[in-house]
Amino acid sequence: MRVIKYLYLILFVLFLSCTDNEEKNSPATKPVYVHPSYDKRGRVRKGYVRMPVSTNKNAIRKQNSSRYYYQTRGKYRRRK
Repeated sequence: MRVIKYLYLILFVLFLSCTDNEEKNSPATKPVYVHPSYDKRGRVRKGYVRMPVSTNKNAIRKQNSSRYYYQTRGKYRRRK
């Protein structure tokens, strides 16, 4: 009987450790309005809505090319 209780306890702990709680903790879940402001030269910066996820259709392609560029940055450069 004890073995079964310990087995259930171990399985329960493993289940809790495997669940993904990052979705609840991510701060970017809604669009955020960025208020108008002044830059250091005194020019007015317009207010805009910052989206949590890019709505650009090429966003994934740009992200992958950027990742490739920074990972292979020194690989193809000429050495002095």
